[in-house]
Amino acid sequence: MSDWKAVLKTDPTRWLLEENNPSVRYSTLMDLLEIPQTETEVERARKAIMERGAVPKTLAKQRKGG
Repeated sequence: MSDWKAVLKTDPTRWLLEENNPSVRYSTLMDLLEIPQTETEVERARKAIMERGAVPKTLAKQRKGG
């Protein structure tokens, strides 16, 4: 996926890697930058998905039993 930046007017990578949205950060590291899942940065991003952002907020609203 190396030529996706060519169709854009600017490089959004820095914005996509911001830590305020761990799901986007993780996807960027894995899918766009193709960093191996075993790398520390990717592991930290994966862990952060369950700690910050939309996922823990959504799970907190679940009722017992789903």
